[in-house]
Amino acid sequence: MKLIGDLRFVLAVAALAAARTCAAANPPGGDRPERDAQTDRRSVSDRLGKDAFLNAVGAVWAGSVEKSGAGYDASTGVRAATGFLISPCHVLTNMHVVYSDPVVINPALGGGAAFGVGQTAAERDRGALQGLKTLRQGAIIAHGGTMILDGWVRTPADDWALIRLSGNVDGDIVPMTLRSVNPDELQPTTRLESAGFPSDRRVRRGDGFKLKDLWASDGTVVAAVPVDPDGAVLLSTIQATPGTSGGPVYGDFDGRRHVVIGMIQSVRGNGLDATPTAPNVQVLFTPGTMAKIAAAQSEHPCP
Repeated sequence: MKLIGDLRFVLAVAALAAARTCAAANPPGGDRPERDAQTDRRSVSDRLGKDAFLNAVGAVWAGSVEKSGAGYDASTGVRAATGFLISPCHVLTNMHVVYSDPVVINPALGGGAAFGVGQTAAERDRGALQGLKTLRQGAIIAHGGTMILDGWVRTPADDWALIRLSGNVDGDIVPMTLRSVNPDELQPTTRLESAGFPSDRRVRRGDGFKLKDLWASDGTVVAAVPVDPDGAVLLSTIQATPGTSGGPVYGDFDGRRHVVIGMIQSVRGNGLDATPTAPNVQVLFTPGTMAKIAAAQSEHPCP
């Protein structure tokens, strides 16, 4: 969608200026549907139905597998956030999720990151770490060109990072497919959805916060904002809170369902009361961004 007049542009700039990354302080909860797409509490037909593609959404921890034990580091304020599989071994998330220092400028590749995916089948966790079935160690193999200063992401369109896991995830989890969408397709009435692990919805059990269920939100497009020749952000009324950073943003296009066109980046206000005048911010997958992600996958293929 081409920006319509100066008002739309001013709105976009104001939203970007006021937005904060979803790793910020924990706001109160809001109305969001639970989508427990991966558990045996649903019938097989339900699990293979409309929500089955959400099986690829999981939790991301910066650093080593050991950091996933508590799900939250009180000394740094770093929480587990969201990511999703785009191949059996590649996970896409935000750069600010895996580089959590107050100042991040051109960070080195190869740092550790862990990914947990697949919800357990019963209310009891049965020993599964954080309520997730599979945990894989990985390494960061590519990221966007943004800077993080004082915890603020300076160019949200470049707030992405790609993780290569040490081993492939089970074949019954189908990776998500990315697609760049022409901005002209994103009208203000276009409905989009996202799913992730909001930290305000995690159940505390013992010393940890269990990532038991996915939570979903939907909303409408406000604007698509080009940031540079290769990047753009999407403004929408999709709810987002700490922990949902890196969650996929998807919609229906050209008769296809669940087309992933971006991911959650930051929130305005508490992130839950998103409106056309106070929208949240998402990374929009442009051809330039997707080319960089695809090049990194080719250079670091799955084992």
